Amino acid sequence: MAWAHDGRLLVVVHGKSSPSALEWSRFLNANRSLRDPRILVCTYGGGPDGNQRRELMGDAFYGGVPTVVMTDSAIARGIVTVLNWFNPNMKAQPLNADTVAHRLLGLDAHEATSAVQLRENLERQLRLGRFSELAANGTVPEPPTELRPR
Repeated sequence: MAWAHDGRLLVVVHGKSSPSALEWSRFLNANRSLRDPRILVCTYGGGPDGNQRRELMGDAFYGGVPTVVMTDSAIARGIVTVLNWFNPNMKAQPLNADTVAHRLLGLDAHEATSAVQLRENLERQLRLGRFSELAANGTVPEPPTELRPR
């Protein structure tokens, strides 16, 4: 699990496993100060376990936050459906539906560009998505200068 934010935008990327309790606690605590947050989650199968989901839904800060979970996992999409009962602002989309996800979150053009850049940087860091194949070959290219974290 890795995350980054830019202004009100929080981008989270999960690999194939659930975050540890410590990782989850750090995530929840690190992002409570965001104002009017918009959360974009990309998961390759992993995500919060049952206890972590209860903690998330019981947290007043995260309860009604507009959130889009991008995944190709039927199980993860089912979990989003259940979480949507507690947060009607939570939606699921396929991993390749960036434009739809950005629209659902109400992102402006700058935020949408930032969302793509943050996601790519996090996927590179975790060696996921298109970076998983490159990592298997032992070659993960550096991002273009304009995409490198400042």
